[in-house]
Amino acid sequence: MPDTDRSALLAEFAASGRNHPYLAFTLNSLCNLDCVFCKPRCMPDYGHKDRPLSAGGYAAIAREAGAWKVTKAHCSGGEPTLRRDIVQVIAALADGLGTGASIGLTTHGNLRRGLTVDQLADAGLTYLNVSLHSLDRARSAEIMGGGDPDRARDTIDAALALHLKVKINCVVQRSYLRDALQVVRLAKDLPVAVRLIELQNIGPASAIFGKEYIPEAEVRPHLEDWLAGAGHVSRTELGVRSPGDYLQPDGWAGSIGFISNSSCATCSDANRIKITSSGVARPCILHNRDIALKQHLADGTLDEAFAHLFRAMLDRDGNPAWQGFHYVDYDLRWDRMRRPQGAPVTLPVLSTGSCGRPSAGEAR
Repeated sequence: MPDTDRSALLAEFAASGRNHPYLAFTLNSLCNLDCVFCKPRCMPDYGHKDRPLSAGGYAAIAREAGAWKVTKAHCSGGEPTLRRDIVQVIAALADGLGTGASIGLTTHGNLRRGLTVDQLADAGLTYLNVSLHSLDRARSAEIMGGGDPDRARDTIDAALALHLKVKINCVVQRSYLRDALQVVRLAKDLPVAVRLIELQNIGPASAIFGKEYIPEAEVRPHLEDWLAGAGHVSRTELGVRSPGDYLQPDGWAGSIGFISNSSCATCSDANRIKITSSGVARPCILHNRDIALKQHLADGTLDEAFAHLFRAMLDRDGNPAWQGFHYVDYDLRWDRMRRPQGAPVTLPVLSTGSCGRPSAGEAR
């Protein structure tokens, strides 16, 4: 693609006022735990039948993304640290996007033997998201189907010692609300953002949603003493691009965040380009313009693929289902989950009114 064509499309994108896209990679579907709201092993594509992208593939995608001014890549799974080449993948993304890029990883924190946070940081990792839903070993195992919260804490401490930005993801369930509040207290002494995430009525979580869902509005009164007089922390300051509201109680080292996609229409400027482990790119979950990147990798036409992706993100405003926001982050981790083909998808959108979220112009 001529540089003039790329520049013209980038200028059009900038003029739209949208946050610039970032890459959200699902590196695998494998996980050695079995969280009650995830249940990866019950998914029909558990383990993936298709060959995943190689470190070289990620490097090529990152180099092309860099030409499109993309400066962030986030990796999740499954449990991405189960990939034997995870250090090479992180290095490929960091090298491809270049100096100053933000490279992140979501993990349950129980790193496999032989893998350390130091190795990931040396490869170019700049921030770490750790899933932690209880500090009690037995109750944590009930939620996550195994694992050890003390090992997750060790991972968090190691990341902080290396000056990585750290966020803790805690899915709130009614039966484990006290556990979530204990996790929140970690932010009192640690410079972390603890994010309280509402349960979503999707995938395996649908089986427990009626019993365990508790909205942000019911959680906040339990935090009243901490949040009284708390100051807002901008997502730009935290280096966060996902939707949410972040507050820092007086005297706390860290902050408390709310990710409430079930009760609040929070994602007014979604800007993730999701890429599955086998290389299927999805620029918008409400607009069916998926594009398989493997053939473009083979043909050397990634520039055409990225032009398609940027154009699809701009065109989604014409999708009648979007209405400026969506309220559920549909789970697209699995390559073979059924998606309509052809015309843009029209999905129902629940309008819940204003939740006092930051404006669309602030970084997610």
